[in-house]
Amino acid sequence: MKNFILAIASFLVTGFMAHAQEVTFQASVDRNQFATGENIKLTITLENASASGGITTPDMGGLVVVQGPMESSNFSSINGRMSRSSSKIWYLTATQPGTFVIGASTARVGGGVMQTDPITIKVTKGASSGGTSAATDQAQKRDANLFCTISLSKDKAYVGEQIIATYTLYSRYNSLQPRDYDLPKLSGFWAEEVDLGSTNWEPALRTVNGLQYRVAVLKKQVLIPLRSGKLTVAPMTLNYLVNPGFFSSGTPVRIQSNTSEVTVVELPPGKPADFIGAVGDLRMDVKTGGTTVKANEAIDLSIRFTGRSNLKLIDAPKLGLPPDFETYDPKISDKITVNGSGMSGTREFQYLLIPRHEGSYELGSLTFSYFDPSSSSYKQLRSEPLTFNVQPGDARSSASAGGPSRMEVQRLGSDIRYIRTGDLALRRQGTHLFGSPIYIVGMVVPPALLLLVFLWHRRREQRLGDQSGQRRRGADKVAKRRLAEAEAALQKEDRSAFHDAVGKALEGYFADKFNLGVSEVNAEMIQTKLGGMDDGRIAKEYIALIREAEMARFAPVESKPQRQTYDEAVAILSRIENQLRR
Repeated sequence: MKNFILAIASFLVTGFMAHAQEVTFQASVDRNQFATGENIKLTITLENASASGGITTPDMGGLVVVQGPMESSNFSSINGRMSRSSSKIWYLTATQPGTFVIGASTARVGGGVMQTDPITIKVTKGASSGGTSAATDQAQKRDANLFCTISLSKDKAYVGEQIIATYTLYSRYNSLQPRDYDLPKLSGFWAEEVDLGSTNWEPALRTVNGLQYRVAVLKKQVLIPLRSGKLTVAPMTLNYLVNPGFFSSGTPVRIQSNTSEVTVVELPPGKPADFIGAVGDLRMDVKTGGTTVKANEAIDLSIRFTGRSNLKLIDAPKLGLPPDFETYDPKISDKITVNGSGMSGTREFQYLLIPRHEGSYELGSLTFSYFDPSSSSYKQLRSEPLTFNVQPGDARSSASAGGPSRMEVQRLGSDIRYIRTGDLALRRQGTHLFGSPIYIVGMVVPPALLLLVFLWHRRREQRLGDQSGQRRRGADKVAKRRLAEAEAALQKEDRSAFHDAVGKALEGYFADKFNLGVSEVNAEMIQTKLGGMDDGRIAKEYIALIREAEMARFAPVESKPQRQTYDEAVAILSRIENQLRR
């Protein structure tokens, strides 16, 4: 009867305490209105209960996660009344103004499901929103974590005027591995590629609408429009693997850039007769090998154009020589550089002139016109006056254009090959070494051995140079050494040293095996890396062991005997190794 009364009293006290410790599950933000480029803090808290499966991540409703989730837990005991809570925290931002609704988060408690109330957030236009281009804003709306833009240096140009197209990649991922891409289609342009070398990320992060990105220029082109009208640079499509690692090939992501347009207008009417098709800024230099020659002797005439222009589209100038001069098609020599500022350098035309009759010839100045976009006008280049004094030449001589001289083919001699006599040292047919099995083995084996030695040596150097790989391969050895320290502390009944060694063994093994920092070892990361093993049981046991070790290190509480803790730690590390070897 006494035991029955005590049981009833215990049941009533427990019920009273359960009623006093009310279970709550709620979501809150530090403010319901903010401007683009700013951040808000979202906190979801579960009090006086534990959720099987954890707290789910709500639908952010278009808001972008800047940081998180970060987990925290709290335990308190006041006047014999114990309470506990667990929370998840996110920092969110928005890339555009508007009204956003954060959806409900759920938690399975006991036999039921609890959920939070939706939260409405109003985002106003911030001061930082005006610092980006429309193309960047639109690309960021499609995917705030990874996008590519095509930007043109001009939105209006003349036919033949240079335009710089820049292809820029923005990424918030830690690691990207390019797979393949589709180059943009160009119609109506002459395109010159700018050699950028390998893809180099900018050293500093760039902020776009409050979000920080790693930025790389993938490609630059110098585009020269060949016709008037509205010309379009089609989108560029890229495929990446996001965050590839040793245990994961990464997540495939396909992105597409924006479409860029430029309005191209015709050159103004009234082109000069000596217009050579150049658009930009030019200088001219004219040189001759000599002004006094004999008839039928060659004269070298060089016309060099220098500047920043569409040099590769410049036509050969027409000289307008008198009929007494014979000329040939010019030799073209280019020293042209294509870089991020456009096409520049020199294009030289080398003419060969042959005067056929003596006399004094005043050719005057050579003039050539080009179009200057900065002043929207044609400009003329003028050389010094050219005068040639041609003297009578040798009647038997003829001009040499520098071609190869001809000569008769000479027969150097001929021999008679006599029949060999005497001891010929004949061999029986089929007994020669060439083509025999021994010959084939002797020719194949040495190169094969050399190739095997080379591959072994290269593999050995790669393994020695792969520090992260050595760390992963040595994770179990380091864990065994720390567990040996725990075994020694267990024999000495050193409670603090035992739990410290077990905790370091579990945290260090996970950090080394997955190439992480110790600060990155948390419940969410463990669930991510080990959640696929044994239907998630290994991850749950691993998290529980680490939490028990942490609790025992800082509080005089042990949920199980130390020997059992040690055996469970050894067993779970062995199970993980077996799973990874499959």
